[in-house]
Amino acid sequence: MKILIIEDTEQVSRLLKIKIEKWGHEARIAATGKEALDIVKQEMFDLVLLDIFLPDAIAYDLIPKLKLGWSGMEIITMTGHSSRDVEEKVRSQGILYYMVKPIDLGELESIIVHMSKKVSSR
Repeated sequence: MKILIIEDTEQVSRLLKIKIEKWGHEARIAATGKEALDIVKQEMFDLVLLDIFLPDAIAYDLIPKLKLGWSGMEIITMTGHSSRDVEEKVRSQGILYYMVKPIDLGELESIIVHMSKKVSSR
């Protein structure tokens, strides 16, 4: 499975990339919304891990733009600043899952395992 990590904290994005690759998947990192949009214009991803608050974008503005390229892409949002309003906004855009940081890596691995089975059956 091919996963795009959109996260502006380098330590978090590197840790996620290492874990995802250890779990047997391909991972790519983008630190900004603009970088992510440039990447998805050139490559397709099965899953996106999206930090809700990026330096140049907020997830609920970015999600529709990410989905333009390929509607089959699933999105998991991540935030360290959870609020009911933000959660409702991103959930209304059809995200797969909403995670609060610090990320529970066991939970993330379970989701990715489940997703990879779904993707391989397409």
